[in-house]
Amino acid sequence: MKSRPNTCVGELPEATMIQEHNLVIIGGSGRNVGKTEFVCRLIARLSTTNTIYGLKISAIYPDEGIFHGNHGRSDVHSAIFEETRADTGKDTSRMLRAGAARVFYLRSEDKGILSAYRRWRRRVPADAAIVCESNSLAMYVRPAIYIMITKAAGVVKPRAQKMLEQADMVVFSDGKSGFGDLCRLHFTAGGFVLDSDKTEGGAR
Repeated sequence: MKSRPNTCVGELPEATMIQEHNLVIIGGSGRNVGKTEFVCRLIARLSTTNTIYGLKISAIYPDEGIFHGNHGRSDVHSAIFEETRADTGKDTSRMLRAGAARVFYLRSEDKGILSAYRRWRRRVPADAAIVCESNSLAMYVRPAIYIMITKAAGVVKPRAQKMLEQADMVVFSDGKSGFGDLCRLHFTAGGFVLDSDKTEGGAR
């Protein structure tokens, strides 16, 4: 596993961040890079032997609104919704179809991500295996494994560039070969673990 820098790329210094051994965070360098597909394949793989909780987080910045499907009112500072339908095109619905026991969607202003996550965390078992799709949570919470999905060619968001440098694993998605890197991820009694690189390509 690649070691992280002494300080985290975000609002909190590493020493004060929440440590979550049962959490894996998957982010992306931009839109449509394959992060939700990776999340769903990971859930499908792990859910055969573990109870998986899925979480999708969208940060709302002053100059943009990020709303994935009709999850409810868009004028709240933060909100948490549980996905109960597996028959829609929403990313959270896809997570349910992949095998997650429960799936939640958290939407918040960037500065409220941490407090919203803490509220949500109290709703699930302390030892729950959590697979989270987010480009923001890793700025406030240190997961067991942080993964970034990107394409070999394409525009990388400025915010995402720093996160790419900090990821434990960077997966290059070409939309064709699948994700051989999934075999490196495991969930044990001690939390998520990442094997050394054993794939035939696609990760670093």
